[in-house]
Amino acid sequence: MTQPMPLVDCLSSNHNEALIRAEALAAYPDEAVWLITDHGCRQVANVADDPRSTFAIAKRDMAAATAQGLRAIVHSHPDYPDCPSEADMRGQIASGVPWGIVATDGNTTTPIRWWGGGDRPDLVGRGFVHGVTDCYALIRDYYAMELGVDLPEFPRSWEWWLKGQDLYRQGFEQAGFRVIEADEAMPGDMWFAQLRSDVPNHGGVLVESGLCLHHPSGRQPVDSSRLSRRDPATRWLPYITHWLRHTSRD
Repeated sequence: MTQPMPLVDCLSSNHNEALIRAEALAAYPDEAVWLITDHGCRQVANVADDPRSTFAIAKRDMAAATAQGLRAIVHSHPDYPDCPSEADMRGQIASGVPWGIVATDGNTTTPIRWWGGGDRPDLVGRGFVHGVTDCYALIRDYYAMELGVDLPEFPRSWEWWLKGQDLYRQGFEQAGFRVIEADEAMPGDMWFAQLRSDVPNHGGVLVESGLCLHHPSGRQPVDSSRLSRRDPATRWLPYITHWLRHTSRD
């Protein structure tokens, strides 16, 4: 009997990555999709009505992959950055397995961008990737790594704050936070800030020595030069609209 491939090997296999990137180029300008199981990696048909902008997997293909031990799902992004859309984030959560994205312009491809599983990157010095390592992802990772608190994921589109969404204010109670006064804030408390937006669109965590941990974004959804960092909290006070404390710390 074939032994299941360890998940870390599934996600890091050079053979799988080379195959996926070659097939992504061949499928351009359509999105392509692959299912990784205990028995290997296989491209399946994209049955979406508009395969140039999205993908869908036939029920029988998904059922077969599930029976073989589904470990991960990968799809390509033609002419779109290697970061998840809101629909991608919802799909990953529903599937319960890691997802990967390979972006292509028809001539080259990016390496596979994985999210939804595996090790969390260091809190300071990570590059900005919308939906993967952005400001809310940093908050989630801080609470998990430093405080042992699992915060819910909120699927989001790039520049959601310009598209009628108000994720921070609408989601903080669901995530287990309550509003506190600014003079109550102590290390481990979260803040929201409003930057060139009608709603709070940035967040961070107050840490030791009057510093805050946050991940500033730029004008692009993927920017390796925009690093998570610790800044003096006073620098952000003019923009902070809310201070919050997780109820597990009351």
